[in-house]
Amino acid sequence: MTSIKQLSDVFDDIICGNGVKRSLHDLSFNGQDYSTLFVERLVAQNFKPAVVKSINVDVGIRFPAFILLNGVALYGHLFWEVFTDKRKRKIWGSVIRNEKGDWKHVIPGNSTKEIYINLEQPQSVDINYLT
Repeated sequence: MTSIKQLSDVFDDIICGNGVKRSLHDLSFNGQDYSTLFVERLVAQNFKPAVVKSINVDVGIRFPAFILLNGVALYGHLFWEVFTDKRKRKIWGSVIRNEKGDWKHVIPGNSTKEIYINLEQPQSVDINYLT
């Protein structure tokens, strides 16, 4: 029988990317939804809830973040997508890509959608080539 402690440890590994690729993760086990436990573990790992449009992000920096949708956690980053010097947009983009190689799941920067973001883990990115 799997304990809450074991599930917490698995969720911590997912959140931190320890031995598992952070991507799309079903938060149910044996027919029970453990989204609430996942949120508890997110907060314990410094991923705080915040509304996308209220988060300040500098161009060239991205922050790791999860969104929760119907018992599923999606991992991605909040960052500025730069098209030209004058054209850019702030988005949350999933690490999951579509058939064209673009972000499969996108939340625009003016969204009131809540994400769980770790603002203590800024990552520098090449604004001309985002991965």
